[in-house]
Amino acid sequence: MPPQSGTEYRIQGKDPKGKLVQGYITATSYLAARKKARSIASTQRWTLVSIRKKKNFAYRVRRGNKVVEGVQGAYSRQEVVSALNRLGFEVRSVRRHYDIRFQASTNELVSFISVSATLLEQELPYSEVLRIMSNNLRDKNLRRAVRDIINDLKNGVDSRDAFERQGKVLGRDTAVMLGIASKSGDMKAIFRSVAHFVERQADFKKGLISSLILPGVTSVALIGAILFYVVYLLPQMAALMAPMTSSLPPLTATTLEISAWVKDHLALIVATIVISMVSFYAYILTTRGRLMFDRFLIRVPYIGRVLRNSSVEMFCRVLGITYAAGENIDAIQRAAESSRNRFLETQIKTVAIPTMLKYGTELPKALEWTNFFPEMVISRFRTAAETGTVKATATQLADFYEMENRYAMKNLISFIEVGISVVIMFTMIFLTFLSSETATLKLNTH
Repeated sequence: MPPQSGTEYRIQGKDPKGKLVQGYITATSYLAARKKARSIASTQRWTLVSIRKKKNFAYRVRRGNKVVEGVQGAYSRQEVVSALNRLGFEVRSVRRHYDIRFQASTNELVSFISVSATLLEQELPYSEVLRIMSNNLRDKNLRRAVRDIINDLKNGVDSRDAFERQGKVLGRDTAVMLGIASKSGDMKAIFRSVAHFVERQADFKKGLISSLILPGVTSVALIGAILFYVVYLLPQMAALMAPMTSSLPPLTATTLEISAWVKDHLALIVATIVISMVSFYAYILTTRGRLMFDRFLIRVPYIGRVLRNSSVEMFCRVLGITYAAGENIDAIQRAAESSRNRFLETQIKTVAIPTMLKYGTELPKALEWTNFFPEMVISRFRTAAETGTVKATATQLADFYEMENRYAMKNLISFIEVGISVVIMFTMIFLTFLSSETATLKLNTH
């Protein structure tokens, strides 16, 4: 299983004899730490007293004529002050240090990994490659992350842990795979594969966003044009011409009724739309909501197939990179987490992996029970399991679905453009017909 990452917490309590005891745990959030602490307290029969998160403090101290600045992890500011005083420093200031860093740009990250692979092919030592790259990176977040990795490796930190600590900058999945690469015997090939993986993720996001921008902008423009004409312009024209006409054409009369209803209930309509959007967004942020949303998406005609195949591609790509590392269950779980589909991730973790561990089920059968993968994928993995070529097959499947997804995305964009053209055409027909109907109103001549 993958190593647990998170923040360190110190828990303090009292044992049945009233003696003060403490321990240290790692958790991804305060709520998770509290749940873990309560479990430990219940098992050890402690009375839980406090849970403190380990924080970073920036200090400025003086010893003689020398001023020293640095960052120290501790559970409170007073702990840092006391420690510095014991070391004989004159404390000038101690304050919270917030390490705010953003993920590196995709282009810079791909360049870093690709150039590193090229330097490794030239038989340069890994430490020298990192040093060279740290001095030639333009992205300050990535440059700092690489330098932190170098320092961790010098201090004896495991290379995989050193990379995983920089998950915020490198990306969680990228950091894990680079960590695995640093401990493998085929570092150059894995670096190349990781660079391709990062580039494909960026291409998919870019393609998806570009395919959604046009319909989004067009929809807003059409809705605005219709609302302006129906809610504002048409009622003004009708009010101006009302004294001169005794009746209105059916479409104009119906449109005016709708316009009046919208005006009377505008606040309610806006509130309903806003509440619905906020509620939906809040729901998909929950674990269950995201699971149901991802499960629904893959069932949408055509778009669902594109998204499912994209998740299959990412799953196979990461599996092809990490499977040969020897930790096959870890590799399968990591591939599921990288697929960007919470339904697939849940099925792998709750169906596939448990059946493999408990009953010794082979990988193809376990993947089939997830009810996610196409039959071709199951068939290829079945053959791969018999011949011992799971890694190569996973990479081949990733390449196949990459090519298919590129064409599918282009077709999807073309289909969306045609759909938008049809919607624009019908909107123009409606507005034209409504305008012509208004222009042919019969005026009273008496």
